[in-house]
Amino acid sequence: MSVDRQRVLIVGAGQAGARTALSLRQHGWQGEILLVGAESEYPYERPPLSKEVLTGKAEPDRATILGEPACAEQDIQLIRGEAVTALDLPARLARLGGGGTLPWDRLVIATGSRARELPLPGAHLGGVVTLRTAADALALREQLKPGASVVLVGGGFIGLEVAASATQAGCRVTVLETARHLLSRVVTSTIAEAVETMHRSHGVDVRTGARVEALEGVDSVCRVRLSDGSAIEADVVVVGIGALANDGLAIAAGMPCADGILVDESARTPAEHVYAVGDVARHELLWGAQRMRLESWENAELQAVTAARAITGQPQDARKAPWFWTDQFDNNLQILGYPHPTQQVVLRGSLDARSWCAFMLQDDRIAAACLWNAGRERRPISRLLDLGRALPASLLADTNRPLQELLKAIA
Repeated sequence: MSVDRQRVLIVGAGQAGARTALSLRQHGWQGEILLVGAESEYPYERPPLSKEVLTGKAEPDRATILGEPACAEQDIQLIRGEAVTALDLPARLARLGGGGTLPWDRLVIATGSRARELPLPGAHLGGVVTLRTAADALALREQLKPGASVVLVGGGFIGLEVAASATQAGCRVTVLETARHLLSRVVTSTIAEAVETMHRSHGVDVRTGARVEALEGVDSVCRVRLSDGSAIEADVVVVGIGALANDGLAIAAGMPCADGILVDESARTPAEHVYAVGDVARHELLWGAQRMRLESWENAELQAVTAARAITGQPQDARKAPWFWTDQFDNNLQILGYPHPTQQVVLRGSLDARSWCAFMLQDDRIAAACLWNAGRERRPISRLLDLGRALPASLLADTNRPLQELLKAIA
């Protein structure tokens, strides 16, 4: 069969799946593109859900990536509200929940991730929620009434963004984190302290080293019981303790998985003509890190392009240092690279200032960086990371030395 008659089937119509479809057209794919998603909405980006959507500043459709006009313009077939329930790799068939089948010549799995459930008594009471979809965000927004007691279980990105949004909605908010500091997977204790201080200044009750023992209530949650015997009254409990890859289809089809489908630098899986992108993909090697699964807006964007290039036989661009970001209240935190507790922290500016940067050094080289309300510095810092040159900590800390000037000196 000629390439222009072949079909790429994309299972999962979230950000990564939709971007893959668009990237295929941008990279010259002339065959069919069929995008299938279980949600009824048109493909959308998820970052606004915990921020603008919860605060009522925007509706989920503001984040639509691929609507009906774009599908028609790009000749992309979109099936919404239909789940793929099985993959037959030898036959190159996808089976639908409604009983039909879809053949493919190339398959891209973009099934994303799901919220990790709280394995405790009372976790299934009414008022105990997670936030992953537009429907979740709209339902939670209705519960964020002024004066409501909202407890966030988990002090990661989602938990803290929801905490900020709930506080802005007039709720009484408590954040419970089992680790010794917030954002323990992505920042050092120095940076976490600044984030915690910011939340406390807005009235959020932040408790680290706090372990939840049970959620209590009859039909709906009314109390969170902690392991130290204390309790917190709660009208709403938002569970944000991480996510698990939706790799069940791949596992059932016999593909290698480890909380994510294993892919190489071109988004290829070990199965012939099968690719995986976005939250569901676990990179065998990415920017020096092995077996990494990235749950980020940027990874969904870039890996979609990677898969499209691989499918259309085009060379790959080198992946840059990974980038994460979060907005909480009126503050923006951006993270480049992979921070680790063993790295030397070099502060550029003061943690008490409105804007500052922190560098994490490994063997005198920048391994990661955190930017607090300093988005204008992202490009030069990204370049410094990618160059991988040894730099004296004193130069990085010197606010009188512009980073662009420092970059020119070593480039």
